[in-house]
Formats: sequence, C-alpha cells, structure tokens
Amino acid sequence: MRHYFRLSVKDTRFRIFWWIFGIASLTLMMPPAFHELYPTQADRDVLKATMENPAVIAMTGPIQEGDYTLGVMFSHEMAVFMAIVVGLFNIMIVNSLSRRKEDDGLLEVVLSKNITRNRVFAAQVLVGILMNAILALVLFAGLQSFGYESMETTGNFLYAAQTFGFGLFFYGLTLLVAQLLPSADWTFGIVLAVLLIGYAYRAATDVAAPDLSVVSPYNWISRLSLYSENEAIWLVPFVLGPVFLLAAWLLFRNRDLGGSVIRLQVNRRSRNIGSHLRLAFTLSRTLIISWFAGMLLIGASYGSILGDLESFIGDNEMLRQMAGEGDGTLAVQFIGTLMVIVTLIGLVPPLMVMGKLLKEERRSHLEYLGTLNISRMKLMGDYITLALAAGFLSLFLANTGMYAASLGVEDISLTFVDYMVSSLNYFPAVLLFTGLSAFLIGLHHRLHVLVWLYLLYNFFVSYLGQLLGLDDSYRILTPFHYLNETPSEAVDWGACLAVGGIGLLLMALGLILFRKRDLA
Repeated sequence: MRHYFRLSVKDTRFRIFWWIFGIASLTLMMPPAFHELYPTQADRDVLKATMENPAVIAMTGPIQEGDYTLGVMFSHEMAVFMAIVVGLFNIMIVNSLSRRKEDDGLLEVVLSKNITRNRVFAAQVLVGILMNAILALVLFAGLQSFGYESMETTGNFLYAAQTFGFGLFFYGLTLLVAQLLPSADWTFGIVLAVLLIGYAYRAATDVAAPDLSVVSPYNWISRLSLYSENEAIWLVPFVLGPVFLLAAWLLFRNRDLGGSVIRLQVNRRSRNIGSHLRLAFTLSRTLIISWFAGMLLIGASYGSILGDLESFIGDNEMLRQMAGEGDGTLAVQFIGTLMVIVTLIGLVPPLMVMGKLLKEERRSHLEYLGTLNISRMKLMGDYITLALAAGFLSLFLANTGMYAASLGVEDISLTFVDYMVSSLNYFPAVLLFTGLSAFLIGLHHRLHVLVWLYLLYNFFVSYLGQLLGLDDSYRILTPFHYLNETPSEAVDWGACLAVGGIGLLLMALGLILFRKRDLA
C-alpha cells in the first residue's frame, strides 16, 4: 500500500496544495477583516438587525440567537459558503484517484503488480483522511493564532472539525457513487448535483420550513452554533462519511473492475461523433447537464424566498426606511445581490469545460487529434465555444428559475425580460473568465489553477462586499466592480463592452500561445 499511496500523493499533491492554500487563505483572512470593519459590539448588533431577513438566511443560513460576536459573525458568514468549496475539493480529488484511474485502465496495471484491491482502496481512503485533516489543522492553528476573545479554542476546534467532517462526508459519498455508476463523468455529475441541490434545498427550507432543513448537511453546520452554544452533537451526522467509505469498500472488493453496481447502457449504440466540437461536448455532457440542473434549482430556491422577504420588509421599520415606503426597492436590491451570487456560481461550468482541454492534453489525446489535421486553434476554439455556451445557459437557467419562483410575489414588477437583460449584463464576466482560462492554458498547462484562485477571490469579495458593505476598493480587480448591479441599476453597455472586450483579447492571446507551446 505504501508504494501505491506515494504514487497517489505524487499524482495529486499539486492540486491538493493549491486547494488547501486557497481555502485556508480565504478563511483566515476574514476574522481580521471583520474585526477592523466592526470593532464594537454595537456595530455588530446594527449589522445583525439588517441581516435577519430571508435573502441573507437563504445565502448563509439562520443567524444564531444571542450576541452577534466576532466569532458568531465569522461562522455565520463563512461556514456554509466555505463548505461548498470544501465539498467540491473532495469530489474532484477522489474522483480523479478512483473512478478516473479505473476508466483510464491504470488500476488494471496496478493490480497486475501484486497490489491488492484492499491496498488500493486503503490508499484512496488515506489520501482523503490526510488532506482533510491537514486542512482542518491549518484552519485550527490559524484561528487560534488570532487570539480574539469571542473566538475561543472550543469554537475554533469545532469549526475545523466540521470542515473535516463535511469534507470526508463528500469524499466518502463520491467514492461510494464511483462504485455504483459506470464512469468518472457520471460520478462527478451526480455527486456535484447532490452538493448543489443540498445547498439549494437548505436555502429554501431555512426560510420556509426550518425543521425540514435538517436533511441537508449544510444545516448541520448552522446547528453547531459555533462560538456561542457550540452544539458539538451536530458533528455526529457527519459519521455518514465513514459509513459511505465502508459501503464503498464492500462494493469495490466484490464488483468487476471497470464495471459498476448500476449498469447503465451508456455505450449501447455507437455514435458517429462527426466533429471535434461534438466530441468536446460528449466529453463534458454529464458535467454540463449536472450544473444546469443545479443552476436552475439554485435560482428557484432564491426566488422562492422573495415572498417572505416582502413580508419581512413590511415588519421591519429599519429596512422599510432603507427601501422607501411601499416601493419594493429593497427587494429589487436583494434580487440584484442574488444575481451576483448566482453569476459567480455560473462561472464554474465554463472553467471546468476549459479544464477538460487540459485533461485531454495530459492523456496525450491532443497529439493524436493533431495527426488528424485538427489544428491547435481548432482544438482550443471548440472548448472556448462550449465554455461560453455553458456559461450563458447557466445564467439563463438560474435567472429563469428565480423568475418562475417569484411570479406569485406582489410588489415585484420585474418581467422575464428584466431577468434576461441581467443575464446579458453579466455575460461579459463569462467572457472574461473564459478568456483568462484560455490565456493561462496557452502559457502553461499548470497555470490554470490561477483562474480558480481568481474566481475564489471574486466570490469572496463580492459575497462579503454585498453582505457587509466592504470598501469597493476590494472589488476593483473584479469585473463586478465595473458591471452595474441589475436590475436595481440600468445596464452600463460601455462597461459590458470593455469587460467583454478584455475577455475576447485574452481568448485571442490564449489561442496564439497554445498553438506555439509544447504539449504536456
């Protein structure tokens, strides 16, 4: 097992390092920022009064009762948001270590070298435990180093423990689904859908039916009541992670290699691919469809809470004064905030589609396609086309879901056209991120991770900037600083053209660089 474990670590160490670095950096930079922005309890109490509304609850979970201390503020704003990132981290790593290697035929080679299935599976599990444990230890040590009065050792330990538990939960679930389904793409698509649907379900039920929200693992994080009651009992449900690992082991040792428990006839009929663009779509199809379903549900879950938002505004004098009597302006502002969030989520599919190009490069498939007189620019151009289509449809479906769920809400006069205009307003961000992705791929096959870090920075700054009123200077390096926040503001077509133009320029540079550089 030791030899195979070392090979597994060597194969994933670069990705694991950057994931841990990004998650830890985004988490640990927050307590000092919160302390600087809201140094007194009076400041935090004013903030709490403006945040106790359905829109914020849908995004971050319910606010704990009692004082809104620095620790409570930190856990409320960051825990659920970072859980999504931690879940995605675990899904991607374990899928590459398990089902992806099996699909590529690498496990057959390993098993032919007298390495047993038990040792292979043990190595996969050990990687998951270690990477989540390292992340938890880094977070615990970082939080302990601040020494803030309201962020005591117990709360810091529970924050690190829930990060470990949530990560291992999705690591185990992915490994289990890898035994049930016939390919890595199916595994990733299904577990990704669970990750997103779980968040969308929590968002809707936390507002409309809090008792039903307990089904979602995101709700277990909220019920921990970090830095106040510290209800450690809500770590117990995360024991499902080891249960998933045990079930996965039982299935893995008994099923045929290359097979699956659920036999889907995915290759029943031969397909005439016909073009490289269709080939790229076929390779990304499960991923794209999973994200589309998730985007539609996230938009619908946010739209479903707008009625409760209107009721809350009517009962809250502070928010009524902010919005203006009876004009529903604040509701429209919250819709604009939600659109920024769903746009940031909708930027993930284009980047993952572009990542497929790198996977094909690592497998040496691009060299083979090159022998068929398919140019490098054609190869990257098709993935760019597919990424842009995935990005636009993600925004379209999220806004469609939000519009459909808000149809019964009075005092919101937004039409379907207004939602679609918002999709167009934020599409330049898709152009920019796709262009940056192409540019980094054109420079070097290992630089693509930087676009993911940039996306995390955008999510972090825009997410917290919207909720907490961070200084706009933090957003100056993001496209959302320049794009108007529709529908509360009119579209700035000049800004759209500028941001989109930069994205197109980066795409052109990426195509030129990719044509000239050596393949991995």
